[in-house]
Amino acid sequence: MLYQALRARIAEGHYGVGKLLPTEKALCAELGASRYALREAMARLEADGLVRRRRGSGSTVLRRLPLAIFQSGVSSREDLLNYASATFMAWGHRDIVRTDGKLARRLGCDEARQWQFMRGVRFEEDGEPLALVAVYIDTERATLPEAEVLGRSPVYQWLEKEHGLEPHAVSQDIRATRLAVKQAEELRDVPEAPVLEVIRRYFDANGAIYLISQSIYRSRDFVLNHRFLLGGAP
Repeated sequence: MLYQALRARIAEGHYGVGKLLPTEKALCAELGASRYALREAMARLEADGLVRRRRGSGSTVLRRLPLAIFQSGVSSREDLLNYASATFMAWGHRDIVRTDGKLARRLGCDEARQWQFMRGVRFEEDGEPLALVAVYIDTERATLPEAEVLGRSPVYQWLEKEHGLEPHAVSQDIRATRLAVKQAEELRDVPEAPVLEVIRRYFDANGAIYLISQSIYRSRDFVLNHRFLLGGAP
């Protein structure tokens, strides 16, 4: 909460770029925080690239919004399963949608197709929000059950088990964007904070898309990691 409060003040311009933050003693008194908690919060702000701390000189505000440095640690099916088992989904809104021109282009699919749509928030075990998630399932291939039936299983794994839809290929788009007001509330962040949007398309053996997932991650929660398998010498 202390970190979020200070980050919000910086984002709103309460502490100007290039200016020194109040002293530790002043901030502790104003916010009712211990020096230990304040130093932890300041360390996170520094990791975000928002402030620079120098012993004896105080903390200087470097920018209003965090640096957009993003990374991904999913490189195999096993990684996806481990990632899902270490987190949990709180599913919310469900609907049937058709992909119009704009949505079709963003998702990278055909126009005028009908999809079952479901969105929610992925949380870490400690209840910290990790990502906003939306899924689109081709209604001609399958429909999703109630959220409690899914449990912690990834949607693609449930579709494979219940409908025999095995992913033979996955394509992924990654683009930088910024949080809208409602999204910021759900991720407990500030509006306009830089985030990464990841869109994954799951293809069957015939090359048809049957599932699309759309995830939005905060900068500090996304790690991009590529593993290249290189063949040995003949």
